[in-house]
Amino acid sequence: MSALLRLAGASLLARRRTTGLMLLALTLSCALLFGVEKLRSELRTSAYAAVGAVDLIVGARTAPEQLLLATVFHYGALSTPVPRAVETELAAHPAVRFAIPLSLGDSVAGLPVVGTIPAYFAHLGTPSKGPLAFQAGGPFASEEEAVLGAEAARRLGKGLGDALTLSHGLGAQSFLEHGDHPLRVVGILAPTGTPLDQRILVSLEALHAAHEGLGVGGEEGEDNISALLLGLSPRAAALGLAAQLNRSQDPPLTAALPALTLAGLLRWLGAGEAVLQVLSAFVVAVALAGMLAMMLASLEQRRREMAVLRALGAGFPTLLFLLLAEALILTGAALALGLGLVHGGLALAAPALQSATGLTLQGLGPTAGEGLLALGALALAALAGLLPAWLAARRALMDGLSPQS
Repeated sequence: MSALLRLAGASLLARRRTTGLMLLALTLSCALLFGVEKLRSELRTSAYAAVGAVDLIVGARTAPEQLLLATVFHYGALSTPVPRAVETELAAHPAVRFAIPLSLGDSVAGLPVVGTIPAYFAHLGTPSKGPLAFQAGGPFASEEEAVLGAEAARRLGKGLGDALTLSHGLGAQSFLEHGDHPLRVVGILAPTGTPLDQRILVSLEALHAAHEGLGVGGEEGEDNISALLLGLSPRAAALGLAAQLNRSQDPPLTAALPALTLAGLLRWLGAGEAVLQVLSAFVVAVALAGMLAMMLASLEQRRREMAVLRALGAGFPTLLFLLLAEALILTGAALALGLGLVHGGLALAAPALQSATGLTLQGLGPTAGEGLLALGALALAALAGLLPAWLAARRALMDGLSPQS
């Protein structure tokens, strides 16, 4: 067996130009297949990690998807405030473990500012890394202090003790800065791999003081907040409480179950993911068809090679296995190179991806899904190589039996 594998490898090396071109086409197609699958699975994992500690998000009447995107992923805005009395009422609910108010609408250089309370740091975190940890400093304790996410600190170039000026609005450019109320950085969070890394966290009192007297709107007022993050015990109570809050009319509220809402958003995006997966699989199939065409085209040139092997005693099964092994070796090498290309490329692109989306790839090693794709590609390669292998072996046998041979 090993001798036949060595012979198949030597045969591929003897045709190195054709083999190299075919290997390049297969490697690129496999890299595309693995890349689409890796990005799809990792970004889904990171998105679920961002909502892992929250059981319910409560805001003014709006679409649950808009509520989730604005509070967790900071896409879009919430225009209608929620009275602080709602926080007090929900915090007293027997099933509520914690109620974390959020006040949104400000930014620093395009990075979102979130007004909240110190309990935010004690209750929120990620399923894989646990509660929030600090790589420097600690939580804010007054309205003059701020805490930066890891990515926010890197992009702003800020460290402990540095001054920070908030801007009203969510854009990178703002025409209204709160220069009369500068804040001091007292903490930098450890990386979480979620949009939290891009946040700037301040107290609700800090936002109220910055907006006082400026007439910039209602949601940052002392008696109003943008939304509430709830943790429940037991977590199954979220369904009943969400139904109760969604029926509320004074004030009208929306309660979104973050995991369920995120699953709906991802299902909506699933059609685009399916198209990308089908296209990448089609590219692999085209590359395998090219390998099949290459092997069929080389059969006439290899008649002498097959005749020599036949004269040395190689039977039909041996010749069949030899040519099939060439297809599998070529595909296996392309799969290994494609995996290396994808994982190496993602390792290099991970910082840029986190900067653009706020999400971090949770793991860069091969996954079970990639293993299944590799097995499927090898099975297709075996099918593609079976026809030329059978034709070559049969022709060699016929040549050996022919009197002219």
